[in-house]
Amino acid sequence: MKKEAYGLKNPLVLMSYVTPIMAIATALFSLMLDPWHEFRTSTYFNSSWSIMRSCLLMLFGGTLAFFMVLTEYILVSVTSAVTVTIAGVVKEAVTILVAVFYFHDEFTWMKGFGLLTIMVGVSLFNWYKYQKLHNGETTAGSPTHGPASKYVILDEMDEEEDDPDSTTMHLN
Repeated sequence: MKKEAYGLKNPLVLMSYVTPIMAIATALFSLMLDPWHEFRTSTYFNSSWSIMRSCLLMLFGGTLAFFMVLTEYILVSVTSAVTVTIAGVVKEAVTILVAVFYFHDEFTWMKGFGLLTIMVGVSLFNWYKYQKLHNGETTAGSPTHGPASKYVILDEMDEEEDDPDSTTMHLN
């Protein structure tokens, strides 16, 4: 995602290619796996208020998904896929904790072992990254401009590259 040659100049371009494929796959799985015979008796679509509430909930979920994918793209662009994977693992830990404390799911030894594994793994990863930062090392593909580096949409960089008087240093 960091290479302009692939044609994915910003998150919205990537999402415009990926979203139709995801929608078709989701629709096919829904047609195969969801109990469509229960649709007529569903309380989610039995009145105009229920239909409006269900549509608003779907819109809210879609908006959250959109911003999640956008954030994920930006994270991968700025950091690395490993960092995004670690964030995903932490998200799973939070999901388990919410399920236990909010929805009163049973907290089994397997969930406890999973949470312990997550905490140890994330701690080791953060310690490793801290040691590399402390020693002044940079990882391959990471910005070498220090912690003040920021995400730049590549379209803006193209405009700057066209200007021969531009003295701006570009992140690749």
